[in-house]
Formats: sequence, C-alpha cells, structure tokens
Amino acid sequence: MRSRPLDDADRKQLQAFVKHWLRQAGRTPADLGQALGLPSASLPTLLNELVRTNARLGPSGLVERLCLINERWQGAGDFDPDPDVLEDQLDLLLEAIQREPI
Repeated sequence: MRSRPLDDADRKQLQAFVKHWLRQAGRTPADLGQALGLPSASLPTLLNELVRTNARLGPSGLVERLCLINERWQGAGDFDPDPDVLEDQLDLLLEAIQREPI
C-alpha cells in the first residue's frame, strides 16, 4: 500500500514523535538505527528510512514496524501485531505527544 509523500510538516511531526518515543523508551538514535539495520544512526538517516517505509508500506506498515521494534526492545515474547490495534496505539501516542510542549 503506497502512501502519499510526507510534506515538511509531516516530517517535523515524525521527527518530534521519534525523539519523544526514544526518550520515553530510554533508547538512543543508535538503538533505532541498529533495529532498522542502518549503517548510520544520525537522525536524518533514521527519518529518511522511516519516510521510505511509509512510502513503501503506508502508515499502517510504518506503525507495525515501529511497534515491532518497541516490542523487541521491551523483550515481549508473544507479540502478535494486529495492524488495527497497532495503528490505534500509535494514534494515542501521537495525540499525547501533540499535547506536550516541544
């Protein structure tokens, strides 16, 4: 499922989300880079990979990928990614982030 390209506002929102998520998870950009299989952990590189994932798989694919990474970090063994549930969880997290001052 291909998605519309992310504009500058979408990319800024994604960047804010990633920073907040990493902070809340107690992780670093290096951790996310490793989880994504990237040779570099710079924030622009991470964001470019997430934008590519969104373009290839759509928002639900991006959500699923991030939720799988989060579950792996938490060490959950029996995780069954239901895309509808994952998208709802990400929506709730995004709403919480949007309410917080940056």
